[in-house]
Amino acid sequence: MTDSDRGALRLKPGGRSKALAGHPWILKSEIDTEPGKEWSGRPVVATGEHGELLGTGFYREGGRVAWRRFRKDIGDFDAKFVEKALQVAVQKRKGTPARRIVWSETDSMPGLVLDQYGSYLVAQINTEGMEKNWELVRTAALKLLQPEGIWIRRDASGRKLEGLEILQGEAFGTVPEKPILVEIGGMEVWVDLRSGQKTGTYLDQQENYGIVAQESRGRKVLDLFCHNGGFALRSAKAGASEVTGVDSSRPSLELARQSAEHHGLKVRWAQEDVTRFLRTCRKGEYDLVILDPPGLVKSRESAEAGNKLMAELHRNSMKVLARGGLLATFSCSHRVGSEELLGMVKQVAKEEGRVVQIKTTLGQSSDHPMDPAFPESRYLSGFLLEVK
Repeated sequence: MTDSDRGALRLKPGGRSKALAGHPWILKSEIDTEPGKEWSGRPVVATGEHGELLGTGFYREGGRVAWRRFRKDIGDFDAKFVEKALQVAVQKRKGTPARRIVWSETDSMPGLVLDQYGSYLVAQINTEGMEKNWELVRTAALKLLQPEGIWIRRDASGRKLEGLEILQGEAFGTVPEKPILVEIGGMEVWVDLRSGQKTGTYLDQQENYGIVAQESRGRKVLDLFCHNGGFALRSAKAGASEVTGVDSSRPSLELARQSAEHHGLKVRWAQEDVTRFLRTCRKGEYDLVILDPPGLVKSRESAEAGNKLMAELHRNSMKVLARGGLLATFSCSHRVGSEELLGMVKQVAKEEGRVVQIKTTLGQSSDHPMDPAFPESRYLSGFLLEVK
């Protein structure tokens, strides 16, 4: 394809698009000249108002995010580019059995999440551009990683923002229909590749499990929103005196229970709404509380209600935490980053007559790389706190 054959878009004069500072997105409201609907889902070159090159990205006709960059120069999303991008992505990751291989724009593949679970891959496709180019990525992944099979998911809520349908998953090659054992964070656990949350389970806490677990020996531990038992299982293995995991999802707790049985660990699993569960606990009952809620602040519109709920969860968690106990707290929304989370915790602690001290700052695993020019890529913030 010659440069003259490419689609192109230009930013509005006088605009303040973050793309000018390296952000990989351009919003529809920021565009002066668009390429036309025939370019939707295809590579388009973007320039500033004075013709400065912003890169090549996938264009989406009618989408709020109209352009997502995959390279900073002018070029195609072809087999050569895809193979090189995938090689670079793999080289950046540790060789762990479970890991994120591709993290969307940060790995030059907007709209794609590709995770590895032992011999299998799970892909999430979230944009039109990736839908139209998935075959190229699949071919490169099969060649480089040689999995037994790939489970392809098209069920993320973000697809709706792209105007894409929510579809049933499909297998390429052999993908087990029942849960499999996979080593995650140094421990074998059961994972449901086809029906589990996200790509089967959450991989972004892998490096935090050990940090928190090493503090659990001899402590009474409460793991809230425990999902498949990530922190609870590791705490029990590390020698906690007692461990309780709480989640509202029966399928998630069933996998957690199976993993505990696999290792001969004693954990109390409670299928319960976390807020209701905390009301039933005694004051100061636990020595270590892990609070890892789902994303509660996903948009500006939900910010007030989400922040209020997060503050209430912290308030109730502190009430059941003994003085001098530890609180591992997380936010999985880029709208509530480290500063906002810590500010919230400090305010709640003050109101409750408590004092917090930071033991460790926590974040997403290194296989979820962060781009400073792309704040959305840094979505998991956390702290291990001593609460006096």
